[in-house]
Amino acid sequence: MARITFGMGTSHSQLLSTPHEEFAGHAARDRKNPHIKDWNGLVREKAAWIGRELTYEVTLARHQASQAALERLSMALAEAAPDVLVIVGDDQGEWFSPDNISALCIYWGASVENLPPPIEQVSRRSSYWGYYGDGTNREFPVDAELGYHLLDSLTIEHGFDVAQIRAQPRNGPFGHAWSFVHQRIMRDRVVPIVPLLLNCYFPPNQPPARRCYQLGQAIRRSVEGWGGDKKVGVVGSGGLSHFLVDEELDRAVLKALEARDVDALARLPREQLNSGNSEIRNWIVAAGAAEHLSIEVVDYIPTYRSEAGSGIGLGFALWQ
Repeated sequence: MARITFGMGTSHSQLLSTPHEEFAGHAARDRKNPHIKDWNGLVREKAAWIGRELTYEVTLARHQASQAALERLSMALAEAAPDVLVIVGDDQGEWFSPDNISALCIYWGASVENLPPPIEQVSRRSSYWGYYGDGTNREFPVDAELGYHLLDSLTIEHGFDVAQIRAQPRNGPFGHAWSFVHQRIMRDRVVPIVPLLLNCYFPPNQPPARRCYQLGQAIRRSVEGWGGDKKVGVVGSGGLSHFLVDEELDRAVLKALEARDVDALARLPREQLNSGNSEIRNWIVAAGAAEHLSIEVVDYIPTYRSEAGSGIGLGFALWQ
């Protein structure tokens, strides 16, 4: 039978593909971020300690650590050599409008195109390559058979209401949650994927944490009921905390994942899983699917970018 033999959690921030020499420019952009409220109050709150997090030596070391973690994930994927990857990510206006978005959707066309936007239209051009390579449109294989099987079995056997896409929308690029995995982790060793789109960002139909874990468990059961003898991997793409770094939240999530503590995950306050933090849901789905495997937190790198504490908790984990 088919089986899940590999899992991965990875941040996919633009910061991961931005040269360190451009790090300082993020603070000015963060100041204009509408998701960050009371900038001056945050600066006062963190004044006693934030300075040490923003020194050249600290930010360079964390940049280097994040690149090393990505290299480790890429090597682990190559060694595991799954036949297909189910990649759990969230669409942020690439295919869906926030006004018209399903809680859960599976794409099961035969392939997907990157459809990179013109680089002139992108605000952060130095990180463009991390999602779209050199800007050439590329076609990536999709395991449509597994996609259909998941769509059918999750709906009929496991009680999830799953929307479907079989024809790729042409109104925007392929989602950054998936293209990052292709560009920065798969690289030239392309593996067929099944894109699973989970609504993390846009209220009110965001799946709760416990339901996300149950979805992962159902994915594993569905894979095991699929014919053939394929090795399947599952990836949670995105996170951890952002647009403000929340080390307490990130460490609590990682601790609960390591302990397979579903109740602790379910107790996470809903208001903490909004905005950028919401992509933690993608990791929780991956954890449910790979709960029979051993987890290793490869690295956790709280990366502050301003005196207000803006930035991202970069996380990288493997289930093997």
